[in-house]
Amino acid sequence: MAAAPRTAGWLVPDGEGRLTAYAAGRAGGVVRWTESAVPAGGWSRPEPLLPDTRILPYLSVARSPLGYVDLFAARRKGKGAKPPVEIVFASQYQTGRPMTGWHSIGNPHTDAAQAAAVGAPVAVVDGSDVVHVFVRDAAGGVFTRRRGREGTWNKWAALPCDPVRDGISAVVTGSGRVELLMPADEGVYVWRQEKPGGSLDRAPDLAFVARPGTASGTGSHEGRITHFWRDEATGDVVAYRLPAPGGEDVAPAPLDGRAGRGPLALSRCLVDGYDCTVLAQAEETGTLAVTAYPTEEESAGAWWTRTRQPCEGVPALARDRAGRLVAAVIGPDGGLSVSRQRTDERGLALEAWLRC
Repeated sequence: MAAAPRTAGWLVPDGEGRLTAYAAGRAGGVVRWTESAVPAGGWSRPEPLLPDTRILPYLSVARSPLGYVDLFAARRKGKGAKPPVEIVFASQYQTGRPMTGWHSIGNPHTDAAQAAAVGAPVAVVDGSDVVHVFVRDAAGGVFTRRRGREGTWNKWAALPCDPVRDGISAVVTGSGRVELLMPADEGVYVWRQEKPGGSLDRAPDLAFVARPGTASGTGSHEGRITHFWRDEATGDVVAYRLPAPGGEDVAPAPLDGRAGRGPLALSRCLVDGYDCTVLAQAEETGTLAVTAYPTEEESAGAWWTRTRQPCEGVPALARDRAGRLVAAVIGPDGGLSVSRQRTDERGLALEAWLRC
């Protein structure tokens, strides 16, 4: 069955809002669940795909503006305690249909020991249908590789910066720009595009320290990204947006959540008619907690609702064909459970959980 997800973007809508859940298999490969083509028609049984025992139990899911999905993973090359790895991807061009096989894009290192020490890939697709892949290298730096619209990959290129912590976060704005946030020991590094398809340029560093492996982000108003991470000192979830050119910088806003672990799952939906940002996290108890607040109004505070739903690894959030929020978790047995937003109650409420 499925391994505990390490990233939040594994519940993906297609162009019509039909959802697919992807998870790394415990013994390699991928497990996929596909929502029925008929609204409210349920989900497929778990489908084991792309079997390969050399694939490490990690996936980064990148969806293009055209609805294609690329799954990125790391694959061992050779045997031994620490074999080198290569970054691989597989593609799905239509919901529920077969996927391509695994294709390798190599490793930024040629030395075997260094090639064994690279981090997990993080991938996004910008508004020009350019795929961006980022990996933390053996020394803690960051390399990137891009695939153009015509399908050609360029070479691995270094992003000049001091060593970074585990947990790179890459997010695409509503206008198709990439923002890259990289936690480090003494701050946070930010790279961003001025326009889709353009180069990534370094923005001023942030003087805030994020716990490793806790950063994520989502689009908010007017093409902005709200970034979230866990504060190094307090463990609180905090929200932050880069200031507009010439604008005043504002400190990250605390949103409690210190009982949680790992990165947040994020989405937006209407709650009582208001555009709200929804946050979901796995708590140290091994169960799911959620909260919501009016988008970009962190001053309203976050009131976390703790559920009894078991949650292994990072949960996922998305909107369905009707615009309702859908929450998804992987349970201790590796199975998928989902719940939808209720529309007959005030506030953010979820229906009973469905085991898929």
